[in-house]
Amino acid sequence: MKGAVLHGPGDVRFEEIAEPHPGPGEIVVRTLAAFTCGTDLKVVRRGYHAKMLRPPCVFGHEGAGEVVAVGDGVTSFRPGDRVVAANSAPCGACRSCARARFSLCEDLVFWNGTFADAFKVPARVVEKNVLRLDGVRPEDAAMTEPLACCVKGVDEAGVRAKDRVLVIGAGSIGLMLARLSVLRGAIVTAAARRTDARDGMRRQGASETTKIAQIDGRSALEGVDDARFDVVFDAGGARETADLAVCSAGVGGVVSLFAGCPAGSTIELDVTRVHYEETRIIGSFHHTPDSFREAFRLIRSGDVKPDHFITARTALRDLPAALVSPPPGTLKTLVTF
Repeated sequence: MKGAVLHGPGDVRFEEIAEPHPGPGEIVVRTLAAFTCGTDLKVVRRGYHAKMLRPPCVFGHEGAGEVVAVGDGVTSFRPGDRVVAANSAPCGACRSCARARFSLCEDLVFWNGTFADAFKVPARVVEKNVLRLDGVRPEDAAMTEPLACCVKGVDEAGVRAKDRVLVIGAGSIGLMLARLSVLRGAIVTAAARRTDARDGMRRQGASETTKIAQIDGRSALEGVDDARFDVVFDAGGARETADLAVCSAGVGGVVSLFAGCPAGSTIELDVTRVHYEETRIIGSFHHTPDSFREAFRLIRSGDVKPDHFITARTALRDLPAALVSPPPGTLKTLVTF
């Protein structure tokens, strides 16, 4: 069979690879749809992922398909079932799991491999984090994983009806955060540099959009004076957008530094204001089994429409070029099989 194999920085090759075979508790899934994400692009630039990947290896972690083989002991699935698998599963036994912080599990099992004709799902993921499609299209179900991360982020930020929410950054994650906040009845303002990105935010229900501008050497919201929001999401993942997020929070506001910044990124912080205004600054990493199921429910119900986030399509054969040199403004690329 064929797969997109990572060999090093900027080096992805479409080549013949060995077919996977399931061990005890595992399943093998024929890939029907997969998506690229920002993490994949970072992996290609760096040539590795410290927690998940050592080249040469097949990668990709957003996908759905049809079960073609099951290992010993698997009773929940059988060949022919169409499924979507999360890219991880917590152990359920460590201190973090005991505190219901499942994304911080000390033995979180990850897997990759959706950029291939078939992929193998680890036993723990099969046990805890695989769902039947039940009529949902594979190209829709494949977007469950990134949406699950956003579901968790919106939950942890405590977005409520009538909250004033600011989403900074209009990539696919920013769009999902905006959509989920709108579904909760929040009044969403979206901030982005590109006009087309702001148009996408309005499509997700944002009430207002604004441009990120440079004023006195710092990022600011153009045309918005002393804006203070109940919840602010940084979906930009840069020092400048993190700084803007903190500055935009109102009294009692929550700042979610959702997107990962480069290592060593720092911002100035007025701790007096944090104390007296009870500003909460939080992070949000990955997803949980519960958020994965809620994300799939939202896709199945039509409340979130995955095709709104697709800006490109490519066959598996052409995926290496799409990963190494993605066109400007690319959100999600659907890989077809």
